[in-house]
Amino acid sequence: MVNSLHSQGIDRPGPTLRVEAVAPDGQIEAVSLPEARFVVGVQWHPEYKVLENPLSSALFAMFAQACHQASFAGVAVTTRAA
Repeated sequence: MVNSLHSQGIDRPGPTLRVEAVAPDGQIEAVSLPEARFVVGVQWHPEYKVLENPLSSALFAMFAQACHQASFAGVAVTTRAA
């Protein structure tokens, strides 16, 4: 369960996006880009009560792991928050 408090969202994901999570009301909550090294988009605020939410904690752990692996591979890491 995530803190899903929003009035807008993804209506039709792009053809290369994979839907990862959907709310009971049908709202897309998370997407990924499978062919990318690490691209995840979420509709909730994973930083909100991150230590109390296992999904948000896992998201931050996966991001940290991807950054760590990229740094050893000599890949420049860029981030962008919308």
